[in-house]
Amino acid sequence: MLQVIGIGPGRSEWLPPVITELVKNCEVLVGGSRALELFPDFEGRQCSLSGDLHSSIEVIRKALLEEKVVGVLVSGDPGFFSFLPRLKKEFPEETIEVYPGISSLQFAFARAGLAWQEATFASVHGRGLSVLPQMITRPTAVLTGGENTPQKIAQLYLERGYNLQISVGNALAYPEELWISTDAEHLALEKTVLKNAIVILYPVSQQFTKQGSGYRLGIPDEEFLRGKVPMTKAEIRVQVLAKAQISLSDRVVDIGAGTGSISIEAASFAAEGVVYAIEHNPEAQELILANQKKFGVSNLRLIAGAAPDVFGELPPVDVCIIGGSKGRLPEILKQVPLVVGGRIIITAVTLETVAQGLKLLTELNYQDIDTVSIQAVRWKAVQTVHMAQAMNPVFILSARKGENI
Repeated sequence: MLQVIGIGPGRSEWLPPVITELVKNCEVLVGGSRALELFPDFEGRQCSLSGDLHSSIEVIRKALLEEKVVGVLVSGDPGFFSFLPRLKKEFPEETIEVYPGISSLQFAFARAGLAWQEATFASVHGRGLSVLPQMITRPTAVLTGGENTPQKIAQLYLERGYNLQISVGNALAYPEELWISTDAEHLALEKTVLKNAIVILYPVSQQFTKQGSGYRLGIPDEEFLRGKVPMTKAEIRVQVLAKAQISLSDRVVDIGAGTGSISIEAASFAAEGVVYAIEHNPEAQELILANQKKFGVSNLRLIAGAAPDVFGELPPVDVCIIGGSKGRLPEILKQVPLVVGGRIIITAVTLETVAQGLKLLTELNYQDIDTVSIQAVRWKAVQTVHMAQAMNPVFILSARKGENI
């Protein structure tokens, strides 16, 4: 039998009696040296976990083959960035009992005096900072480690234009515990070495997250800076975004972004994600950047160039919107780094493009293929009457990416 036992902060005073009793009943106890020191009276065999996880797994495997009751000690809670997923993968047939401990997440929010039921969390220990949300819309706890210090996190958000309020708990529950509540500007300059820290990032204020007027659906056309670059009209833009079904943390690519009108509105839906606007026209590129500044949108990235040539600059994306392909639709659909299940939306103004798009989507195993055509009519006041101003019909193709065939 394998028991995964959470030891909380790693101090004896924070160990509930039930954990002490569980450990007594184990025959083999596996854990880090500091964890094993919590149980000096343990009479069974002790095995110290090393940085070599493969060796540690083999120690556990050998003990299980001997039909021993094995206890694996993990810091914090087993369900929060611990050894548990690896153990379940390595021993799928083994009975695994899990016993909770106080996680660093709980401890940090308690220190901050905050409820955490609506918080989100991430770990940058052994991961890149790119896993962090583009914008903080709710309290977010981050486990740090290695080169990814609290100072680097603070600097990241300063570069994104956010001077966040941040709390840092280092060595929580230990005599050397340090608790700091500050802002990103001050934390980025902090000289204290923070090696065992959890960070709480506080939401950007409502006023700041909705700066400008960009965080609306169907922004009037006249509010965008346009020049001579074609722009998706508001009536069509709303339908394209409805088909895109963009989620809060999605990565979105807008191909043939033009003035950036779709990119600007998509960025509001993907507030914790990022929108990549691909555009080859230099005038349009300038307009995208100008509109980004006007509407105060921080999670928009311009990629200058033509698709699919610049796809090497893209990470995997959840949504792909194609407003202009320059005759390269087959290449784009075959090469775009869209995740399985990701949404694709193609706008077209000719029957030939619609026919080509439907054929390609079918051949490439896209699912839930749908086509609609829209013709909006605006009624303009002329003296005492209103006259129709019909816009060109637009086709909107949408689908989800299936498994590769």
